[in-house]
Amino acid sequence: MNLFVQTLINGLVLGASYSVIAVGLTLVFGILHIANFAHGAFFAIGAYAIFLLSGWGVPYLAALPAAIAIVAAVGFITEFSVIRRAIYGEGHGSIIVTFALGQAMVAALILLFGPDPHPIRSPFAQATVSAFGMVIAGQRLFVLLTSVVVLAGFGAWLRYTVRGQQILAVAQNPRGALYSGINVPMIRSLSFVVGVAAAGLAGALLAPIVTAYPTMGHTTLITGFTVVILGGMGSISGAMLGALLIGVANAMFETYVSVSWTPALGWILVIGVLLLWPQGLMGRPQLYRH
Repeated sequence: MNLFVQTLINGLVLGASYSVIAVGLTLVFGILHIANFAHGAFFAIGAYAIFLLSGWGVPYLAALPAAIAIVAAVGFITEFSVIRRAIYGEGHGSIIVTFALGQAMVAALILLFGPDPHPIRSPFAQATVSAFGMVIAGQRLFVLLTSVVVLAGFGAWLRYTVRGQQILAVAQNPRGALYSGINVPMIRSLSFVVGVAAAGLAGALLAPIVTAYPTMGHTTLITGFTVVILGGMGSISGAMLGALLIGVANAMFETYVSVSWTPALGWILVIGVLLLWPQGLMGRPQLYRH
């Protein structure tokens, strides 16, 4: 029983980190209608930002918001210089352009920092929390708690603020939002920056666990798309639900079945769900796309 509960906790930690990644990916798709294949690169940039700031002597907790700001700045430059000029409204082109962007960012990380992994120091790395015979690593608990707070805050921001309501309006009907006076280009820019900043936050949170290396975002990107498809493309609540399901399912599968087959589990779940619910668990048909 203890093993089951311990595995469940590990799955929830995984799911929480997947949620932060997938919510950013979903936000970009829901507003811009593009599949951001550079999302994994922004995840890696968040990890390297923490590595760089830690090397300069900045404490981990102080480096977290600074890393998010760095990723947001890179995201803004990318959106302004490439995304808005090349691929708004071009769904198929977005795959090519964002994939190329992601590869260019990974190549830049290799040139700047080398191909070897870099460990990241965290004040929670050596800490553990024990309760009822179960043990959870301090950094994993920090990831879980931070993810929950960030996702709750993000949901409240979308629901109760003017900018959040404008984002939801643009996601539902960009043309109608434009006619009602909403600055749609600005909302698109904001959505892209917030989305990639979420990926950077996830990278900064997980870096002390997995280390920082240039291609760390590749697996994360695949997992993120699995979660988004499972929950429903463009559905933020669906992304959160899908992330928890994938996280718990992966942890259980690794513990009780096979580690080597775990990467295939997400896609098996996706296929099974799409056969029953073609829009995903919480996705809805979009009547207006542009």
